[in-house]
Amino acid sequence: MSEFLTIRLSSRADQPLQWLVWSPQQKEVIASGQLDAISQLNEIADYASQRIVYALVPAADVLMTQVAIPAGSSRQLSAVLPFLLEEELAQDVDNLHVHLLQKSGDMAQVAVVEHQKVALWLTALDDAGIEIKALIPDCLCLPLFDNGFTAAELDGMWLIRQSESLGVGADRSWLAPWLQSQMVAAAVDEDVSEATDDQESPEDDEPASDELVVHYYTQAPEGMPGVWQAETPELVMQLLAQGAADSKVNLLSGQYKQQPAWRKYLKPWRKVAIAAGVLLSVLVAEHVISVQAMEAQALAYKAESERIFRQVLPQFQRVPSQSYLRRQMESELSRLGGGGSTEGILYWLAELQPSLAKVTQLSVQNFRYDQNRNEMRFQAVASEFQHFEQLRTLLDEDFDVELGQLNREGNQVTGAIVLRRKS
Repeated sequence: MSEFLTIRLSSRADQPLQWLVWSPQQKEVIASGQLDAISQLNEIADYASQRIVYALVPAADVLMTQVAIPAGSSRQLSAVLPFLLEEELAQDVDNLHVHLLQKSGDMAQVAVVEHQKVALWLTALDDAGIEIKALIPDCLCLPLFDNGFTAAELDGMWLIRQSESLGVGADRSWLAPWLQSQMVAAAVDEDVSEATDDQESPEDDEPASDELVVHYYTQAPEGMPGVWQAETPELVMQLLAQGAADSKVNLLSGQYKQQPAWRKYLKPWRKVAIAAGVLLSVLVAEHVISVQAMEAQALAYKAESERIFRQVLPQFQRVPSQSYLRRQMESELSRLGGGGSTEGILYWLAELQPSLAKVTQLSVQNFRYDQNRNEMRFQAVASEFQHFEQLRTLLDEDFDVELGQLNREGNQVTGAIVLRRKS
């Protein structure tokens, strides 16, 4: 592990707090110091920028205790724990953060701390731009011994570690009564254990010692109960820093649970993602509206094409599909057009159109085409006889033109024209 920063937070905003940078590789302190108030955390932000950070909270602000787990509540233990502690706590459980430290059989070890204090610590760290890996009670970072407690004094407060997940922060004035109570509790547990052993085995066992062993790293107070055993003196913050790196305890659970690292990197892009999502929603909505409009237009075109089809070809009233409609129309066009040859009515009309367009005073009333005789007859109306003669002259270039009898009725001249292709 590379260098890391350990910060021991204070109980109040105006209290001093200590910090230390430890190098496991070099096994030495890189830097350390003390801040006068929690508002000065920004002064050590540079030490935190490229290092893992552990935040220690005073054990005096955390209640570490154990509680019996009712049968059938293991699956919902996190939700049940606050209510199991309700009778033991003087505060409303809604104002407290309850964290499960360890579960052993039907017993659970828990840490209880006020939401207000957790908010104070996390807000101060966030304001300083310091991101922490874990929030740990300081006493649980002391070395752990199998045959007794661990003790060290820091800032006039004795930190006591009882077990892997239990400990306290004790003022010197009530350290002796607390130790005495622990000895009494241990003696009661021992008597119960011996009574159980006597029922199971008639053999006499060697009685266990009722003395409480306390391993201490700072100067021991006088007149304390138990057997105080000195350990190699160490800088207390160094002990706590080494223990923090190995600790599995982290009070950042529940509503304080840390987000995955990838969320932190995505956070600056959240507004961009929201804007992109809104834009995408608008584009999708516009596309849906456009598709709906085109579908409606397609339905309108389909209905109109079927109406025209039934009007032109009334013998076909049922239109099972658009392909059927298209085939019938193409068949009828082929029939009318002479199958694509020069004998169809459409081909004749195409040849007549230029000549008719030049004689605007003459209008055609009706056509009659006889494919077998390969001739076209049509009735026309004009204002003067010469208009018929003019049209005959134009058509004479491509057809044998037979001009029928012309009759004047009032201001109009009517007559028939027969066209045959020149052989």
